[in-house]
Amino acid sequence: MGDYLLLIDGSSLLSTQYFGNLPREILYAKKQEEKEAWYHKIMMTSKGVYTNGIFGFLRYLFKIIKEQKPAYLAVAWDLTRDTFRRELYADYKGNRSETPEPLREQFALCQEVLANMGICQLMDEHFEADDLCGSMAKKFESQLPVKILTKDNDYLQLVTDNTTLWLMHSSAEKTQEIFDKYHMKKEDMAIPDRVFPFNPQLVKEEFGIEPCHVNSLKGLAGDKSDNITGVPGVGAVSAVKLIKEYGTVEKLYEAIDNLDKAGEKAIKEYWKEKLDLKRSPLAYLLKESDTELVGKKAAFLSEKLATIKTDIPITESLEHFRTHIDKAAAQKELDRLEFHSVRLDFDEEEQPSVFETLELERVEDMNESFEVIRALKKEKMLGLSFAGTKDNIVGMAVAAGTKGYYFPVINFITKDLLTGFADELAASCKTMYVPDAKQFLHYMTDHKPQGVDAFYHQSLRDVSIGAYLLDPLTGSYPIEKIAGTYASKELPSYQDLFGKTVLEMASMQPSFDAYVCHQAAAALFCGPVIEKQLEEEDMSALYKDIEMPVVFDLCRMEQTGIAVQKEALKSYGEDLTGEIESLQSQIYALAGKEFNILSPKQLGEVLFEDLKLPGAKKTKSGYSTAAEVLEKLSTDYPIVEKVLSYRQLTKLKSTYAEGLASCIAQDGRIHGTFNQTITATGRISSTEPNLQNIPVRMELGRAIRKVFVPKDGCVFIDADYSQIELRVLAHMSGDERLIEAYRSAQDIHALTASQVFHVPLEEVTPQLRRNAKAVNFGIVYGISAFGLSEDLSISRKEAMEYIEHYFNAYPGIKAFLDRMVEQGHTDEYVTTMFGRRRPIPEIKSSNYMQRQFGERIAMNSPIQGTAADIMKIAMTKVNKRLKEEKLQSRIVLQVHDELLLEVPTAECEAVKTLLVEQMQSAANLRVPLEVSVSVGNSWYETK
Repeated sequence: MGDYLLLIDGSSLLSTQYFGNLPREILYAKKQEEKEAWYHKIMMTSKGVYTNGIFGFLRYLFKIIKEQKPAYLAVAWDLTRDTFRRELYADYKGNRSETPEPLREQFALCQEVLANMGICQLMDEHFEADDLCGSMAKKFESQLPVKILTKDNDYLQLVTDNTTLWLMHSSAEKTQEIFDKYHMKKEDMAIPDRVFPFNPQLVKEEFGIEPCHVNSLKGLAGDKSDNITGVPGVGAVSAVKLIKEYGTVEKLYEAIDNLDKAGEKAIKEYWKEKLDLKRSPLAYLLKESDTELVGKKAAFLSEKLATIKTDIPITESLEHFRTHIDKAAAQKELDRLEFHSVRLDFDEEEQPSVFETLELERVEDMNESFEVIRALKKEKMLGLSFAGTKDNIVGMAVAAGTKGYYFPVINFITKDLLTGFADELAASCKTMYVPDAKQFLHYMTDHKPQGVDAFYHQSLRDVSIGAYLLDPLTGSYPIEKIAGTYASKELPSYQDLFGKTVLEMASMQPSFDAYVCHQAAAALFCGPVIEKQLEEEDMSALYKDIEMPVVFDLCRMEQTGIAVQKEALKSYGEDLTGEIESLQSQIYALAGKEFNILSPKQLGEVLFEDLKLPGAKKTKSGYSTAAEVLEKLSTDYPIVEKVLSYRQLTKLKSTYAEGLASCIAQDGRIHGTFNQTITATGRISSTEPNLQNIPVRMELGRAIRKVFVPKDGCVFIDADYSQIELRVLAHMSGDERLIEAYRSAQDIHALTASQVFHVPLEEVTPQLRRNAKAVNFGIVYGISAFGLSEDLSISRKEAMEYIEHYFNAYPGIKAFLDRMVEQGHTDEYVTTMFGRRRPIPEIKSSNYMQRQFGERIAMNSPIQGTAADIMKIAMTKVNKRLKEEKLQSRIVLQVHDELLLEVPTAECEAVKTLLVEQMQSAANLRVPLEVSVSVGNSWYETK
């Protein structure tokens, strides 16, 4: 620590932090288009600027400055791949893929941020970062120690007695392996996280050669990462042995040039005896070619490419690089980047984090537990976290101020006692922050819906939902991630608990106690920070009055579940099997052979090679058999129509006939999961199983609804908003014609057909009405002329005319959509009627298709999001009235714009009236909200 010069490979550190902070969906995606589909989940500002790499970069840099305190500091950058090495070899780094757009955008921004903070930087279009670091080290290592931070092992050649390489790894485990290998302890060294310090001796032990010969090693063995060939045929093991013996490529060739036959035999024997080279690489070393890069030519060029320059003139004195950060400017940059959890405290004494100062106490005695709870009831603000499996509690932690209490389920402290304690605390304190309120309620009510009715404390706050509203693109909000964003430091990692089950962890004291207490403390610490930001962004009412009440609605719905007739489901599966087998036989007959119909490769060969069907699209893996390709052929070719039906039926069988059967609980009901923090628009989603996505276009798809039935003595009532998104569009756009049409209860689709296709209203045909319906709903989703032409099977010109006629008929809608796109470009987000923000990072993309996608989001998110908000308000209003009137009816499903209730027959009429009243009054629009209500003895009968 202290008096040394730290050189940081900025390009290396930024890219390491970028990839280390990517969403799982991108990391595991195989194709580029799959990765790009998840770019919206990458950390970014509210204006859509990608920042995940810079966020990690600055946190890592500030931590180094605070803990290692380098007296001098410089950050070096690669500006381009077209350096002097490309002049030597045009294919240098030619094997590297394009830098991902979200990372590419962060390089210049990071350099700008560091410059504004006053941090010295090194960059030159003719040289790479390693050349700049090498020249800096060469100039100053005689004056003071030099440390170089990078993940690139090319830098090993710069290691000397006074220059140490801090080699970064992608994981702490990898770093620990090397420490263990050399019986070293990181705790004994002043080094950053995930770094191993290489000195000359350790380089020699690890790689078998002197540091100064690393470039020569690459001269023989090559370096795939930089597309340096080395000598083709000479492997890494042989290369190490040769360089260890000769030192450099030049000295090796001094030994083997001009050898006669006897000399070649002698040196082969020498290599075999002395170097243990059982297979001599001499032939490869001596190989010559006018067309290939081989032998001596390859060795010398590769060595030159791998050699880091150390002679670039550095005109600045050492004092120029003294570590200094303009704190005011740095804070301004952090505010601009919206890095609320990055702290500028490196000049101060080490301040322990909220987690490090937490005083932990394990409460195992019953009498003591009562005393602790009695004291906690006086607190105005608490954090609480349950620990356990999905269905069972193993302990509870409560955080208050700087104290954390862990109550294990042990001896006389039972699960029921803990839930009783939690109930008392929630009722007594002003605000209780929890990591996951819905799971909290499941524990509190023992998965009984009537328990949720009894448990409604205004004090409960879910920090994950608050974090979701502030950043709806992330997709998952575990408390550890929230702590990293909104607390001063991340939660401790608790690696000793990694890979264990909850029950195994519960036996591991004190780690597990601290782990659960820290979760409660994170909720307590982050909750107020999140609520303050929600207030600043005008989303407090959305959070407290809409989202939090919905937690109770969803919990109650999950606990109620929906009944399934097992025998009917089994029979449905058998019917599907029969249809699938019949279709399979017909497809084989038309194809003239048997093949795997679900294999895109085999299907493509049958359709486009054997049967010579038109419209073939060749991809890397074969012919495209995507739905959009086959649908264009289905009307003219029976085999294609049957293949599409076969796909649908096999999906129905696997997803529903078989999938639903595995989800039926012992009570004969499916208790699905309804997610509140998945969709960016605010819509509720359904998983385990997904009951919102049952295909209804084909009769066999709709038929699956027959297996969902009410319990004895009850019926199902389905309440469905009529054209809610079009009504929201009418309200938000203020279009007079559309508003008047809804107020006078006109047929909107027929009216649109009349306006767009220029026919009298009474002459609108069913087909024209269907086309107008596609236009109406397409406009809501920002449909393009191409998309509409595909949907209606018309030319793009006709589709464009339809859209133009539509906007001429409804000019207010065109003006509204234009305003939304303009707002998206200006603010990089749009809002719903109730203040929900939908960030649109795509709208600033340099990629045209991404920008177009962003503009469509700007058009449809305010409409779709407002409709989702209205449905949430309606759910809460319906449940409140059911409770107030002491009715036994329960909501069992929420599917987009509809609610499905299980209703005792005696309550049927009252509930029908209640549903219409509450759903229509959920929002005050310029047009009436219409609700259609239907009754049936199965879900199928209600539709």
